[in-house]
Amino acid sequence: MSNILLIVGNLSTPGGVSVFWNSMLDAFKKSNEFHFKTIEIGGHGKNILGPLYDQWRVHKELSSNNQTQLAIINPSLLNRSFFRDGLFAKQLSKKALPFIVFFHGWDLEFEAKVTLKYTNFFLNSFGKAKKIFVLSEEFKEKIVEWGYKGEVVVITTTVNANLAKNFLLEERVQRYRNSTTTKILFLSRIIKEKGVFELIEAFEQINKKTKHLKLIVAGDGEAFEELKSRVEKKENIELTGYVEGDKKIELLSDADLYILPSYTEGLPISVLEAMLFGLPVITTKVGGLKRFFQEDKMGYFIEPKSSKSIEDAILKILENRTILEEMSRFNYHYAQKYLTNDVVAQNLSKHLKELI
Repeated sequence: MSNILLIVGNLSTPGGVSVFWNSMLDAFKKSNEFHFKTIEIGGHGKNILGPLYDQWRVHKELSSNNQTQLAIINPSLLNRSFFRDGLFAKQLSKKALPFIVFFHGWDLEFEAKVTLKYTNFFLNSFGKAKKIFVLSEEFKEKIVEWGYKGEVVVITTTVNANLAKNFLLEERVQRYRNSTTTKILFLSRIIKEKGVFELIEAFEQINKKTKHLKLIVAGDGEAFEELKSRVEKKENIELTGYVEGDKKIELLSDADLYILPSYTEGLPISVLEAMLFGLPVITTKVGGLKRFFQEDKMGYFIEPKSSKSIEDAILKILENRTILEEMSRFNYHYAQKYLTNDVVAQNLSKHLKELI
């Protein structure tokens, strides 16, 4: 069994990285090929000594454990994570321990800063990695542009197949055929950059033309109170707050259509979860979605920051409800074949074996 050190954020908190690695660790347990030692970092709030403590913990692990054969760092291309995880990379390089980097989040504004000011830091830290994993071709191109000479792998994130173990696709199909009401689901952080306010505006416009719609907005975030005041007393808009577990499964099972109009993304796991439950998807052409999302088969792309684009996409589906059934079947089977944790783990394990 190969020993791998996984440096990652808190796996018990919500977010794409924790969802990804919890799913991966479940899948890897079945093969018994790798033993993962995890160091969960971050989550120190305003404690200025927290990042130093994390560096010390990694240093202590590297000094005391000579059985580790490979390390994995999981940064986002954001200010704090970039420099913190870059220092982890420098530690690993100094110890001559092979490591890979998996960039999950990717901020375009910070990308510009790296290009202007931090390319040398990137090359002297993350640039020492044996491989770098990213979620879109655009991110790969940028890393090559910065001068990285190793292999950059474009990989999908994943969704845990167990999430939908009790879901029945045919029940959804029958509902599409028999119900006249369409339930639209938004499930993400409640921040402006997720396009939630444009979605509300589009929904209000469509609602003037038809009353057979319901919008469920699930999640929490810095814009929640602003959103709450915006939709107060609107009977067909429901705010659930943050959801997980059975409540999340219930929302994904009962919805008819999923919408995520983000301004920017890496590869949103919520879209993959929606597809696992056979939901047609309306989203923006950003990040890793460009790579695999098949318009007209999985759903529709819309323009970021455009309520009119959202409105047009919803109306296009409402005018021909048979599209819902076709997209539902396609997304469900695509997710089972390509996006579940067992499938992605098999792909990732090939790369890990090459380096051990």
